Amino acid sequence: MSVETKEKGIEKLPIPLIILVPAILGFVGPIWQMLIADLGTAAIVGSLGESVCNIGMSTAPIFILLLCAPIYRIKALRERLGIKAMAYLYISSLVTSYNINFPWALDQRYLYASRYVELPLADIIPGFMCPPPDVCRVLNTGGPMDWGAWSVPITWFWLHNVTMGLFFLSLATLFRRLWIDVESVPFPQTLVAFELARNNTEERGWGRMLIIGVIIGLAFEIPVVLTGLFPWFPDIYGVRVNTCPHITRYFVEGDFFAQIPGMMGANYNPPVVAMAYMAPLHILFSTWFFAVIYMITVQVAYAVGAYTGITGLGTCGRSWCHPSPISDPPLKFMGIATGALVMLGVMHLVLNRKYIAETFRAARAGSSVLEKEAISYRSCYIMMAVTLVATVAFWMSSTLSFVDALLMPVTAFCIWYSMTRMYGLAGAYWRSADKGLVFYRLLYPEMTRPPTTREFIIYRTSVQSGSDTPSYPWGAAAFSSFASYKFASLAGLSSKNTFYTLLAALTIAPLASHLGFLSLLHTVGGRNIPMWRSWFEGIGERISQMPDWWSGAPAQEPWVPHFVLGLVISGVLSWLRSRFVWFPLEPIGFILGTTASSVLFGLWLPFLVAWILKTLTMRVGGARLYERRGVPLATGAAVGCFIGMIFSGMMWILRYFIPF
Repeated sequence: MSVETKEKGIEKLPIPLIILVPAILGFVGPIWQMLIADLGTAAIVGSLGESVCNIGMSTAPIFILLLCAPIYRIKALRERLGIKAMAYLYISSLVTSYNINFPWALDQRYLYASRYVELPLADIIPGFMCPPPDVCRVLNTGGPMDWGAWSVPITWFWLHNVTMGLFFLSLATLFRRLWIDVESVPFPQTLVAFELARNNTEERGWGRMLIIGVIIGLAFEIPVVLTGLFPWFPDIYGVRVNTCPHITRYFVEGDFFAQIPGMMGANYNPPVVAMAYMAPLHILFSTWFFAVIYMITVQVAYAVGAYTGITGLGTCGRSWCHPSPISDPPLKFMGIATGALVMLGVMHLVLNRKYIAETFRAARAGSSVLEKEAISYRSCYIMMAVTLVATVAFWMSSTLSFVDALLMPVTAFCIWYSMTRMYGLAGAYWRSADKGLVFYRLLYPEMTRPPTTREFIIYRTSVQSGSDTPSYPWGAAAFSSFASYKFASLAGLSSKNTFYTLLAALTIAPLASHLGFLSLLHTVGGRNIPMWRSWFEGIGERISQMPDWWSGAPAQEPWVPHFVLGLVISGVLSWLRSRFVWFPLEPIGFILGTTASSVLFGLWLPFLVAWILKTLTMRVGGARLYERRGVPLATGAAVGCFIGMIFSGMMWILRYFIPF
């Protein structure tokens, strides 16, 4: 990585910075989270990782940019550092932020606690994933770390993260020009971060609309934080009443809205509305429109005798329990939406087959078509092939057959490519584990009782890393790689330096995070950490329940016809949207409106509110009003909430050491 001359206009790569940020933040992040002395909400909301979990938004990048604000008030530093310095910080912290929230980070879950809590079924867990029970018990009591026993699991999880992580980096590099330069995919969450960074570089500091937005965000978040910290503080926004950490109200038996069979949770978190406001209008409209269709369809099914007793379940139970329109007949929306998700990615590749052919021809010729690319297309395709082979080899060495090992990256690609499209266009994604078994269920309709080691590995990996949340490693790599190229484009950072920054973060952060997690537990002892006692030991892997979960993912048998229906719906909507610009419906809204995204996480409501606000903005003042007033105000509201969430984390950590 040589330093280029200024005449060529290529910036010097700050190697110490791109190494230190993922190393330090990766090590400190898990310690920050695990020391939060709260058993529930604050452990997620106050973390530096994925804190607004229903849209996959994380705190660390915003926190880093906030720390830059006072530094950039010094003119000499502002002129010397510019926005590109914040681009490096954003990219490194974004990748790292998705690797530090336990129990999800690194695909860890509750593995180490389950080794001694779930005996004798814990013997199913292979030794290369987890040390013996007596070694794991030290995590609970605290004590010296047995490096010999931990070396293999640390290496195994690092390889698990890095092999597929670098595959997604190569994928994002291949499609960078299509997504960023040609399609101009907005990446709403990246737009918020960039707007904050841009305001940092202004000579007069933050703009008026951004500050007003920050005040609005603080006016919401600070009372919410104080409500959690102090029982006597008035519950201004009703967050103590049937409200999830992502500020989604769920309705239970006896509530008025619970009497509606198809009723969904209702999210009212300002950052979610802010992200939705940045999304295209047709996606906002499609989301709440299909959510209404879902409610009507469930009502009709209930009226003809299906889902008897569903009004006795809360809105969360209608997603997780039985009877559920998500997984039970006749509707099985999970099966339909899984097909729609797979087809979303397939149709995008089909509709852009000329771009793929162009890159392939350039790879054969040994060129990259444009000088702006990070690496040549030939190198990119080679990287994809090598990481794919390495991934399959890794899983074969982990006891899986060739077919089972191959389905790991196939599943990850089919789900996370489409999920990243959703994240890039809507600022949200479909958080749910059950869709990850879609291809394995075709081969293995049932799981044995108790599960074998092979089935255990397939289940936990495919439904977690393969499909659920970017706090697991594969989604982390997909989301952060594509989003980083977007920020780099806005900031004028070269694709080459963006690539190297991503490469460093994707390889360093998983190792630093694992070491930080283990170091804290060996030093303090899990028994002195509320989250370890309540989540890790209290929940566990639940190995005995896996066969039942297997048979219901993505839906109860027969589910393939519903999967095919989803393929058709998504294919038709994708074609119509590409053929007729005026057509208002598209598959992303269908997926967000008919799955756990709305049923459990309540995204239909903020998308409806954002659709109304953005429609009014565009009709009153057009793009000018939207860009000059709407975007800064929405950014400020999100930033204000994040300031409150950072304050929450700090206060709960203080309470760990000084109870009050």
